[in-house]
Parts: sequence; structure tokens; C-alpha cells
Amino acid sequence: MRGDDSMKKKKIAVAAAVAGAAGLLVAEALSGQIIRTSVVMPEKDKNTFPPETNRKHENNPDIQTVFMDSFDGTRLLGHWYPCEDAVRSVVCMHGWHGSWLKDFGDIIDFLHESKCSILLADERAQNGSDGKYMGFALLERYDCLEWIKWVNAQTSADLPLYIYGVSMGSATVMMTAGLDLPDNVKGVIADCGFTSPQDIWKYLTYKNMHLPYSRMLGLMTEAKYAVRTKTTGTAHSTIKALQSCDLPVLFVHGADDDFVPVEMTYRNYEAFRGDKEILIIEGAGHAVNYRTDPESYEAAVKRLWAKGEKDR
Repeated sequence: MRGDDSMKKKKIAVAAAVAGAAGLLVAEALSGQIIRTSVVMPEKDKNTFPPETNRKHENNPDIQTVFMDSFDGTRLLGHWYPCEDAVRSVVCMHGWHGSWLKDFGDIIDFLHESKCSILLADERAQNGSDGKYMGFALLERYDCLEWIKWVNAQTSADLPLYIYGVSMGSATVMMTAGLDLPDNVKGVIADCGFTSPQDIWKYLTYKNMHLPYSRMLGLMTEAKYAVRTKTTGTAHSTIKALQSCDLPVLFVHGADDDFVPVEMTYRNYEAFRGDKEILIIEGAGHAVNYRTDPESYEAAVKRLWAKGEKDR
């Protein structure tokens, strides 16, 4: 009997070792795939637009191509649309595999006609900006801060300024809101943002691959991210960043978003203790909220501006 028990224990130990090794191999392969598809924008995808993109301003001669060296020396490109007699400025950060026209082409006219000078950034490692890897908002939050400083240098540090992001750009501006910002930053527009890199990787791994996002997979993904981007902290969240934010925030999300779940915006909204409004656009998928219901969107943005500029 003792011999049989010993043999059973050995078999169990061997099976556990094999299962553990197989799990490591799967996590190794899957984490590599997650990082390859997440932080690198293939050259063939840069400066391309889906058919529905509003390209009215693509060749607008009044929109200037400008450059800035960011906090780590990465050369970034932006599209600067100054407004004569501007009453505010807006820094716009687009999403993952997005662009200034794809994510903001529909709303540019509203912003400019509302007397906004607009800086539409090309996010690092996307389109016209340098950099090999995207930071999934962790690096871009510092880029956004540098663009704020750049805009203030072109206008005035007394002019109200708002930071506005869509998708990954939304996560970017929410994380930027947790930094030490110039006094003239008056509000945040966070449209369909995720809560953290780890959260969105977990969601998409389950949704697209029907696989669990294990602790080991999370650690391996973090490690590969760190090697490429030279930074860590993929569990850092917009929820944590917003704890340090004292600006009014407008949260927007499409009820039918199947890329970044609307629940992430609900979590951000519920966690934020400051002045806030949430706008859920019925029938809207991912990153098409303004196009789906421009009237409700514009009204909400105007309410945000009124909060930010109530003392002017």
C-alpha cells in the first residue's frame, strides 16, 4: 500500500509539473502576442483612415503641423489649429491605432466655432510621431503634459485649457489629470477610456481569445512591456490617478461599445469624488459618441466649460 501511495504521489507531482510547464509556455506565448499587438503600430497602419472618417480638415491650410520634443526626447508631431480671439484651448489625445482625424474629425468644427484653439496630437509611436512603442497611457500622460506646456507657450498661461481624449487618449488624459498641472487647466473630457493597461488586456484576452488572464500572464505581460517601453506599472489605473484630480470631469461612453466596455467608465465615474458628469450615448459603439449624438455631446461639453470658467 505504501508503494502504491508513493507512486500516486509521484504521478501527481509529475502531472502538476507538466501542467505548470505548459501553463508557463502558454503564458509566455500569449503575453508576447498581447504586447506585440498592443504597443507597436505597424507602418502599414500609420496615417490610414477608415472609410467613415471625417476628412474635411485633412488639408486645411489653417491647421499647422508642429513638432515638440517630449519629456524623454521623443519627437512628437501635432496639428495646431489656432483660433483668433480664442476663449480657451483644447489638447486632444487620440486612441490606440487612432489619429487626429479618425477620433476628432467630426468635432473639430464645433470646437473651433466655439472659440477654441486646438492642439491635436499624434500619439507617440503612431502616425507622424517618433517612438517605437506606445505606452498605453503610462507614457502618453507625460506627453500630454508637455503638449499643455507647448500650447501655453503659444497662447497664454491665463487662457483656460481642457484636456480631451478618446479611447486610449481618454485613459491618457485621466492619468494626466493626476499629475501636477498648470493652473489654467480647467477640465477633462474622457471619452470611452479604459481603467488600466492590465484591465483592458484582461478584457480583450477573454473577449477575443476566450482565455483567462492569469496572474502569471499578467506578470509576464508587465515584464515584456517594461523591456520595450522602459517603464513599469501597467496596473496603474485611471481610478488611482483621478484620486489626485481636482478638476471637473466629463465622462462619455457608448452604450454599445464592444471594444472598451462601458463598465470601465462607470467605474471611473463612481470612483471619482470631484465635480463630474456622465453621458452615456445610446446606440453608440466605440469612439463614435459625438457622431452618434452631437447635440447631447455638445451640450455636455458646454456645461463642462461653464464649470471651468465660472470665475472668468
